Amino acid sequence: MKKYILYLACLFPTLISCDDFLQKDPPSSPSESIFWQKKSDFESALNSCYSVAYDVNGFSEALPSYDNLTDNSLCQFDEDTYGQTKRMMMGDIYPTTSGFVSGNFNGAYKAIARCNLILEKLNEYQGGDMTDADRIYIVAQAKALRAYYYHWLFLCYKEVPLVTEVLTLENQYQPKASRMEIYNQIMKDFKEAADALDESTYMDTPGRFTKGACFAYMAKTAMFLGWSDANGIPNGVANTEEMKNVIQYCEQVQGYSLDEDLRAAFVESKQMSSKETIFSVRYKSPDLTNGLTMNYAQWSSLQVQRNLVDAFECTDGLPWGESPLTVPVDENLINSTTADQSAITAEREKLFENRDKRLRYAITAATVYRFPENPNYPDNAVYHASEPSKTGFGPIRFVQPFSEGQSPQEIQCGADVCLMRYAHVLLMLAEAENELNGPTQKAYDAINQVRKRAEQPELPQGLTKEQFRERIRKEWRYETPFEGWRYFQLKQWNLLKNVPEIVAKEPLYTVAAKYEDRFIFWPLPQAEIDKANGVLVQDPAYN
Repeated sequence: MKKYILYLACLFPTLISCDDFLQKDPPSSPSESIFWQKKSDFESALNSCYSVAYDVNGFSEALPSYDNLTDNSLCQFDEDTYGQTKRMMMGDIYPTTSGFVSGNFNGAYKAIARCNLILEKLNEYQGGDMTDADRIYIVAQAKALRAYYYHWLFLCYKEVPLVTEVLTLENQYQPKASRMEIYNQIMKDFKEAADALDESTYMDTPGRFTKGACFAYMAKTAMFLGWSDANGIPNGVANTEEMKNVIQYCEQVQGYSLDEDLRAAFVESKQMSSKETIFSVRYKSPDLTNGLTMNYAQWSSLQVQRNLVDAFECTDGLPWGESPLTVPVDENLINSTTADQSAITAEREKLFENRDKRLRYAITAATVYRFPENPNYPDNAVYHASEPSKTGFGPIRFVQPFSEGQSPQEIQCGADVCLMRYAHVLLMLAEAENELNGPTQKAYDAINQVRKRAEQPELPQGLTKEQFRERIRKEWRYETPFEGWRYFQLKQWNLLKNVPEIVAKEPLYTVAAKYEDRFIFWPLPQAEIDKANGVLVQDPAYN
């Protein structure tokens, strides 16, 4: 019964705070005696595991803010809403840091505890309203979710506790496990879930893990390890054995294809027709909405760096500035703080001419929004200047359409936060294949699918392994801005250390960016260390 003291403490927070335990709160219910009595209770409990993503910004609507820790964008506000990424970029990463540092840890363990509780109670359940197929499905979902939340811990923290059972008062404080122990548990859970699920795609069962999603996340996690040493610490050196695994997992993602429309996975009106979405955090207005459009368009919390704009190719596949298609711009005017704003904006707009179409689908010159969903695109500019980006550029990728005179703050944004797409799988396949076998036709075919969708020329034949590696890394950047990938990729490639030098060159928004080797992983929240009576110890890099 002692384990249920923790359970009841979280059901009745006025009696005792569930934050006193690493074991976070399980699904809310009136009491232990009347919950877990029918199939629908288990379905509600499963929903509560998914719902953690809504509560923790780092798993949902703050996803674009991870780019604020990279050479893609910068945050202008010190708020948990954006993960405290402004402070983090300046080196404010401590055990007491809020935002992503504490939120991801606490949120992940809240969800993991719920998954463990479902698995335990389902094992005890004798009700006749649940078939064997029902049981298999619920177990698969709980294991996939447990692996998913552990994958976040694996990416963010060096070593964390491994908890696969409901904790009691006697064992509520858990020591850290090694990175390889965490990794093996992630892959075990995902594999067992994948084996139990049928061939349905995400659009067949929206809002739930599928076989394809399990394999896609196995590939993502294996790729992170694939650029690490024997202890799972990223070092930028490819591990060919793990690259084999990445290829195997990617090739088991079946039933998906690239959407022709580059915004289909991001715009609420189109998302349910997407053939590309493999996993997302589900929203639906007006009942369940998020702040994506308000936070990133109304308040410009994500300010796109000029070097990201410059990184996109021209339509001939050559770099901007080198291609004969480059449209010259007046840098003094673009970077002016005193010239007429309409002239500055018009000059910035020249940067979008003759460029990879993904540039205009992802980024906008500050105060100008051109929505492909509206008539007369791209000559349908909507101007909004409530809180313009100080770098002169902002995101449009996931911003929902609004009309002239309408404030983005008025938009009820029910768009899903897209987390895994088939384009990601193709790029992981191309990257792993190149590291294992060089630039084979398989690697070319995978990356060229993504490039052709963007109407860019295929990569030239005859590239060396090193040249292809450079091209695939550029392709990742073109394809995935503000999707939460680049920060973790710079970690695995051992390139995060280059960010401060790049940020220092940003002409209009100065940030004293700071990098230390320990920032590869975040500290464990000090509150958890303090409660654990010496059982859970801090990463030595943050002592």
